[in-house]
Amino acid sequence: MPDPMEGPARTRLVALVVLLAVAIPLTIVAVLGSSGGDEGEEEASLRVERSPDLPELRVFLDPDVNTPERTGGRPSVLVECLDEAGEVVARADEAFPFTDTDQETLDPHVHMPINPARINEVVRCRVRPADPPLEGPVV
Repeated sequence: MPDPMEGPARTRLVALVVLLAVAIPLTIVAVLGSSGGDEGEEEASLRVERSPDLPELRVFLDPDVNTPERTGGRPSVLVECLDEAGEVVARADEAFPFTDTDQETLDPHVHMPINPARINEVVRCRVRPADPPLEGPVV
């Protein structure tokens, strides 16, 4: 009598096992890789650009986070720009919400004067207090 696990039945079973062995880890990686989306959204809400003409950084906020509610209604915030070690390179009190938009051509922003000798040390800036925090990289 032939073994029931020979021929096409065995081939189907091996194919199913291989498919499951590949599909399950890929599904786990996809699910874990898509978590933490909130962090990316927060980084995207604040961005920092070096001015091409002046020794300053421009700290931009997305309009949807440039609201008094974000800072508990405070009329001013502390903008700090930090180096790789987390040391503050520049700091300034700024009115909040930010109002400079260059005649509505840019997102709300502030201009942060920086010592020209240290401008390239800055890797990120933050706005404090803000809940949730507003912080972003120099792009």
